[in-house]
Amino acid sequence: MARKSVKAREEFAEACAIELGLEVVSEIDYSCYATDPIGFIEKELLEILTDKQKEICLSVRDNRETNVQACHGAGKSFLASRLCLWWIYAVTGLVITTAPTDRQVEQIIWGEIRKVRGRLKLPGEFGMKFLRVSEQARGFGFTASHTNSNAFQGIHNDALLVIEDEACGISEEIDNGAESCTTGAKNRMLRIGNPIQGGGSFQRACVRSHIRIAAWSHPNVAWAYEKRHDGNHRLKPEVAVEILDFDGEVKDSKLWADWCERDVVPGAVSISWIENVRRKKSESSAFWQSRVEGLFPVDSEQSIVPRSWFLAARARYDADPARWNEMANYHLWRHGLDVGDGGDDHATASWRGAVLYVAATIPTKGDRLDVSRAAGAGAKLIKTNGGVVMVDIIGVGAGALSAMLEEEYQAVGRHWGEAPDEPALYANRKAEDYWLLREAFRNEEIAKSSAGRYRRNVDGGFSGNLL
Repeated sequence: MARKSVKAREEFAEACAIELGLEVVSEIDYSCYATDPIGFIEKELLEILTDKQKEICLSVRDNRETNVQACHGAGKSFLASRLCLWWIYAVTGLVITTAPTDRQVEQIIWGEIRKVRGRLKLPGEFGMKFLRVSEQARGFGFTASHTNSNAFQGIHNDALLVIEDEACGISEEIDNGAESCTTGAKNRMLRIGNPIQGGGSFQRACVRSHIRIAAWSHPNVAWAYEKRHDGNHRLKPEVAVEILDFDGEVKDSKLWADWCERDVVPGAVSISWIENVRRKKSESSAFWQSRVEGLFPVDSEQSIVPRSWFLAARARYDADPARWNEMANYHLWRHGLDVGDGGDDHATASWRGAVLYVAATIPTKGDRLDVSRAAGAGAKLIKTNGGVVMVDIIGVGAGALSAMLEEEYQAVGRHWGEAPDEPALYANRKAEDYWLLREAFRNEEIAKSSAGRYRRNVDGGFSGNLL
């Protein structure tokens, strides 16, 4: 006989007590599931989990950090909401959830929590973004501004679970603030989201460790696909014959052969969605890589210089560094300085001819000395290699340029808001410069050196793709 859930046994006990005329005191104890999130979700919340979702449950139970890069429709937020309930009711700890927007916090994870509560009548005080069973067993969600890591200040608990939903849209400052809370031995952090764009805190966390959910692992579609010799998953020939029409579009499932499986999880990733993305976006697109394969795309759809071109420039240099260095020797050093205003970093780059040798970022402090520190960074470039520094003089950059000129350093200003040399083609000088740089990468005219200790800065900075 199947073992009844805690809630079912409690309801049976209440019914017996009523029959006997006894006072009913309802205090459901889920502590037997404190180390069994899968059991709690399946037996108490009456949910069915996929194998990947079970893997995530066990990772959250056993590891301080769990990072999940997942395809579209994999049940990410569904699972995160159930883990919230497990942590509150079974672990009797504190849960904090955050996401890039208030709508995402309220309508995704907490929307799922409200659905479960309405279905199962779970005990506790509920709101749109909070649940309180006791002072110890509770949870809440909030949205922090991209730069306000202080929102997490002072939040500590012996049993704390922090969840970053839609983690790819969460800034590094907020991620740092969230991570600073999970200092206890029993604290856990779950980052979960679509790997839409690389270069941020979510990708760096996934490099350390991650669980990847590709569409092919989901029970709705796993039966229909096979991996081909080129590494891509495509419909099995016998499946394609049955479910595709003459135009290659997926038929309504009512028209499929009886042996073809139907969706096990309504609303999750489906064959029709995958094949529609394949036709409209292609298997090589960033959209396909992130939302179907669950991979961080090499190139961003918003990129000026795709990262793959940047990596190709590095490969060109590595293939024949002596040749590129010899050509560079015929040119003076050209340096670029972008002055941060406290909200973003200073950035520098050093070129010689067609070779990018050094690129780096310098953290700003948001005080009155940021401009002078930027001027000092520009001066150091000239002291090291000579040449001239070009400074972006929009905003605070003008002050850094003035400081360098007063010290008689070779520096010139560049105002990207000015009219371009080709006004019929470009909106302003910035658009013109960016496009010319893009074309130089595309035409394989640029090489990137290994850059020594700056290699991480260069690769990491460009991996964001918004050059």
